[in-house]
Amino acid sequence: MDDTRVLSIESALVSKDPIFEENSKDLLMSNNEVREIPATHTEEFNDLDHEVSEEKQDQVAQIPRRRLNAGRNNIQNSTTEKNEEGTNEVTKRISSWFSSFWITPQETSGDASDKDDPDFANFKKGLFDSFNNTKSESTIKSPKDNSIWLMGVRYEANNDRVSNEFSGSFYESSYYYSTPGTFPHLSMQQSILSPTNFPTEFYDDFTSRIWCTYRHNYAPIRPTNFTNDGGWGCMLRSGQSLLANALILQFLGREWRRVPKGDDTWDTYVQILTWFIDDMSSRCPFSVHRVALLGKQLGKNIGEWFGPSTASQAIKALVEDFPAAHLSVYVATDGVVYKNEVYKAGKNNRTGKDFQSVLILVAIRLGINNLNPIYYNALKECFKFPQSVGIAGGKPSSSYYFIATQVDDLYYLDPHHSRPALELKSTEEFTEEELSTFHCDTLRKIHISQLDPSMLLGFYCRTADDFEDFCRRVEEISEKYKPVFTIAQEAPIYGDDVSDLDVFSEDDEDEFEKFENDDEIDENDDENIENYED
Repeated sequence: MDDTRVLSIESALVSKDPIFEENSKDLLMSNNEVREIPATHTEEFNDLDHEVSEEKQDQVAQIPRRRLNAGRNNIQNSTTEKNEEGTNEVTKRISSWFSSFWITPQETSGDASDKDDPDFANFKKGLFDSFNNTKSESTIKSPKDNSIWLMGVRYEANNDRVSNEFSGSFYESSYYYSTPGTFPHLSMQQSILSPTNFPTEFYDDFTSRIWCTYRHNYAPIRPTNFTNDGGWGCMLRSGQSLLANALILQFLGREWRRVPKGDDTWDTYVQILTWFIDDMSSRCPFSVHRVALLGKQLGKNIGEWFGPSTASQAIKALVEDFPAAHLSVYVATDGVVYKNEVYKAGKNNRTGKDFQSVLILVAIRLGINNLNPIYYNALKECFKFPQSVGIAGGKPSSSYYFIATQVDDLYYLDPHHSRPALELKSTEEFTEEELSTFHCDTLRKIHISQLDPSMLLGFYCRTADDFEDFCRRVEEISEKYKPVFTIAQEAPIYGDDVSDLDVFSEDDEDEFEKFENDDEIDENDDENIENYED
């Protein structure tokens, strides 16, 4: 059978389809000039009387030629159209069924939709109204306090004044060191904020805090050849920042702000900063050289990252060996501050005072991989203490110095920016530009959930009354929230038959890695740890 005959048969068969007939009628009505089929084609139809009636032949003969040229695919097209109609209908029904579960104000503000079951429509409306009432009640009962607390000082801030200017990684013109594959897990989610969106008083306070960062091109730390601490000294620098701000409180007070050269407090301010210049001179008791060498005595090689516990022990040893600081250091390593030991530390000085100013350092770990949410509130309350000097902490290559909180965000100073080391010289030779590298003009914050569980809390108590006020605040927090540490009068005395209790140390990275990789660990691990600590 030739192609012409096949074409005629297929066309005639398709013409029996109602859909095809309707489409053909539309085509005929839309085309004023109906083209007749050539005689050769009508002759072929005459030979098929047993298959196609004359009436059908006439209908096919009136179809425009362009429709006949659709060829052999006409039957398939018609079948496909019918299948698609069926599929579309099923899809519409499924979509309608799913949409009935969505609750929108438009559907619940008036009468129930006709497509819904009346009972179900009323149920949706009641659920939506209940949701709105709950939301309204929570808003009324728990107004959002947007205040900023920076080391015990409160600053008012409106919602429209704290919008983010930029979110993401931030790199200054100086070197930004990181250890490949490990850093930064916090910095990449940080928010960079515009100072113009904040109270001027807060910004002045923030930029007056001492900021210790990586330095490069200083004299080698013997016996090694390290001339910079990029990639390994971030916890060391965070600890320096905490100590430096405690010394600012000690000698200049909490109200002190950055001053120009020539101010009455300039010499004292410069003197404090020279103590942190990277040099082995006795004029620099808290330099990276001395901290690194002391860390070696504590089991950390030069160039190896410090944990919060090691950093606290290093700070304690360096400060006690420098009488000019007029400061004592007490380290609580088991999550408990014992009052009798703090008083003992305050009297352990060469001045004969009953209570010398004490820097209390609390090295703790509040979780395994992440900060346990049950500690959020208590940790934020610590920034409201007038004794607060911030928190230093993090994992290798990602330690930060946190100094303020707002709702669930923490403001911090990032030590991972490396600057040229300053040359040690006389106080009057230092310029404002050189010392500006000890201050950060960029506001950064992260959500508290991003804080690493390993950290070092710092509190400065000038007098015995100040220390008692600190203890009272800690006890009040313990009554309201899950405490991050506690206060006790004195350490318990155990019998000779009781061995020393092992406690988790944030520096025992290998042990924690082993514990984290244990196949038997489940979602209750944090709770188990808490029970262990209790």
